[in-house]
Amino acid sequence: MGESSEPITDNELLYRRIPASMPWYSPDTGNLSPEAFAPSKERDFTGLSIARAKYKSLEEAAKGRPGKSYYVATLRAQDLKDRGIQVVPRPQPCDPGHAELPDLNAQNRKSDRTLELQRVLKELTVKVEGPFATPES
Repeated sequence: MGESSEPITDNELLYRRIPASMPWYSPDTGNLSPEAFAPSKERDFTGLSIARAKYKSLEEAAKGRPGKSYYVATLRAQDLKDRGIQVVPRPQPCDPGHAELPDLNAQNRKSDRTLELQRVLKELTVKVEGPFATPES
C-alpha cells in the first residue's frame, strides 16, 4: 500500500466517522447535518480527523468507542481540493490512514469560516453508510 505519509491524490476517497448517537444523520431522510464535520475542542487540535480509504475499509473507518455505532460519510479528495479545503496526511502509529483537514480545528471551531466549511463538506459528501457497531471490548 505504500508509505502512509505520501501525498493524498485527487482520486482518493476519504471517510468521516459520525456518531449514530448524535442527531447529525437521518437514514430515513438522508439528511446530513454540517455538525457532522464540527471539530472537537477535545481532540481536533491540528485539524478535523478523517480516514483515507486506501488504508482502511469502511468498517475499519467506522470503528470508535466500544459499544457505540457510527455512520461513515464518504468524500472525494478532489472535491475538497477544488473548494480550497486542504487535506493533510497525519499517520498515527496505530492508524497509518489518519489524515486531517487543518482548516477546521479546535481553536477556530466557532468561526464563520469553519461553519461555512462544515456546510461545504456536507454538500460534498458522496454518500453516508451505516450504522456500523463497534463491539464491546
